[in-house]
Amino acid sequence: MSDTVKILRELMTQAQIRDYLQLSRQSQVSELQFYRLENNLLDHIPLGVVKKIAKTLNIPVTTLIDYLSGNLDLFNENYQKNLQIDNQEEISHLITEYQQETISILESLLLQLPTLIHVINNNPELPASRILPLLQPLNQLLSSWEIEPIGQVGDIVNYNPQEHELMENNDLSLEEIQLVEIRYVGYRQKDKLLYRAKVSLNNEEN
Repeated sequence: MSDTVKILRELMTQAQIRDYLQLSRQSQVSELQFYRLENNLLDHIPLGVVKKIAKTLNIPVTTLIDYLSGNLDLFNENYQKNLQIDNQEEISHLITEYQQETISILESLLLQLPTLIHVINNNPELPASRILPLLQPLNQLLSSWEIEPIGQVGDIVNYNPQEHELMENNDLSLEEIQLVEIRYVGYRQKDKLLYRAKVSLNNEEN
């Protein structure tokens, strides 16, 4: 397969055109002209025909002429640039969607928390229970990401070094540590450990 054929077929793929028949119908150019292009007979094709082909392939006519003149290096260079741009645009689009979804979940927290902070600053005696409902969106966000807490603050649990981190130094061996109290919860996402829960020895048992 010649370089010209490769370039023409790739341009058709980018324009979502299956074959010469479809290209012929969309550009209103005889299929014969495409076989001439394949055989490097660009000079034998009227400029008006080349313009129709370029328009159908969504590229400037001068670029098409450069490509079909056998400039494979230029085609490859531009193809890589376009591919990088497409990838960057796709990544940017996904990031934007992710941010919008996150903002939607945290909407009530984002809108009300600054006002609540202002109220607290002017009224330090405000009960902390007023704040708890505002934290519900954060819990919803963690749940949507399948992030689960490891224990609850104040829980007395069996010590598990895989999930627990002792906050104090001690001379006990792992076998001697049995029950611990959770001081700060940890988190896991599915089977992946994100943060170990910080625990202290349960003095009643140790």
